Amino acid sequence: MQWIDRKKLAHGLMAGTFLNLGSATAVEVAAELGFDWLLIDLEHGSGSLADLRGMLLACRHSVAAPIVRIRSVDPDTVKFVMDSGAAGIMFPYVSTAAEARRAVETMKYPPQGSRGVAVVTRASHYGARWDEYYEQANRESLVVVQIETPQAVAAAEHIAAIEGVDVLFVGPMDLSVNLGCPGDFTPPHFLAALEQVVAACRQHGKVAGILSRPQLVDQHRQLGFRFLALGSDTGAVQSGLQQALHAMRR
Repeated sequence: MQWIDRKKLAHGLMAGTFLNLGSATAVEVAAELGFDWLLIDLEHGSGSLADLRGMLLACRHSVAAPIVRIRSVDPDTVKFVMDSGAAGIMFPYVSTAAEARRAVETMKYPPQGSRGVAVVTRASHYGARWDEYYEQANRESLVVVQIETPQAVAAAEHIAAIEGVDVLFVGPMDLSVNLGCPGDFTPPHFLAALEQVVAACRQHGKVAGILSRPQLVDQHRQLGFRFLALGSDTGAVQSGLQQALHAMRR
């Protein structure tokens, strides 16, 4: 298992990227580059649960911890994703402390949570390392909750206070839409929302994360975001192909 580097999470910058093509090859390419974490997107991405294990296998022997974004706080999906060997899960549209608590509960084994227990899973090397996995899972599995609504921003302090929540991750596009400034990440009320999330994380010893853009990385770091994602496999392929086409057309 490649868990997240907890020491670096506590004190450093965690660099990640989104992988939404549903391609194990794209995951493998990204995993070999040195990212701290990779987001395998099963919410908006092209892949499915059937593709997941191949994508997780593509991370093997790399330093990148695979985090999987699922569609909702669904215990059955959480169980499958974690048994398959994910280092953590990103839960979208978490707007209340109760929803955050439910996310933690589905992720953790009893008594901390309600995750179903099986010995022979890929995460435990099909039982060969079950004792080791069981001892580590509750402590090391990463719970990332997405802050994407005004309600979530208002509840950020209560969400950050939930034991077991590790990262409050802003989804800037959804948040901007829900704040009435679609795609504009510069209005004062949007920036105030970011500051509120960061403040909640600092107060409760949690980490603030965001999907950034090249021109906003410095600003986001200065605000206090340390669990950063930038770009995607889809964007990288599109950009590379556009550059190739431009070079030929000109």
